[in-house]
Amino acid sequence: MASMVRISHYVNSTEVLGPGKRFVIWFQGCHKRCHNCINPDGQREDGGSLISVEHLCSLITKEKDIQGVTISGGEPFLQFEQLKELAGKIRKNTKLDLMLYSGYTLAELKKRFGCKEIGEFLQEIDIFIDGEYKEELDMGGMYRGSDNQKFYFFTERYREFKEQIFSAKNRQIEFYVTTDNETYMIGIPPKGFYRDFLEKVGEV
Repeated sequence: MASMVRISHYVNSTEVLGPGKRFVIWFQGCHKRCHNCINPDGQREDGGSLISVEHLCSLITKEKDIQGVTISGGEPFLQFEQLKELAGKIRKNTKLDLMLYSGYTLAELKKRFGCKEIGEFLQEIDIFIDGEYKEELDMGGMYRGSDNQKFYFFTERYREFKEQIFSAKNRQIEFYVTTDNETYMIGIPPKGFYRDFLEKVGEV
């Protein structure tokens, strides 16, 4: 039986959630409830839609002009088995790099799943960003919502760019419109942007 994963959505190519052009997947479901979360629709565990890991991987391998895959949420580790399977297939079938977000800290993940299992999984993740979003610590950093969130470089692929990533303040966002006329905001917006944007839309 095909392994199924519940996702909010995906985009085939963007340049705002990691180095270069990337395929981005948002897993569905999160328990954190961070204040002013930029993806509140991704919190419900019964939201989004089911897709087979095999089909999702096939969509990724069809993209010829991407550098890597970013997995966000929601919370990817709520579907850890599917996450491991997907990451393994990407590693096996492509040369793409992997970037992963989690609202849990690395210490919390080790406690929940065990140091050995988490260590073995993360050793093939090129960039890992952990921790809850804390609005009071949102200082405009690149690729992360707040400064408590830590970067981990588990491979050599991007270690030489660490200082550049840490010091950068050039956040960008994109709006993606699906064939069903659904609109998604991609990227990490400036502090307060999502709240202000919804207020502006409500005024139209």
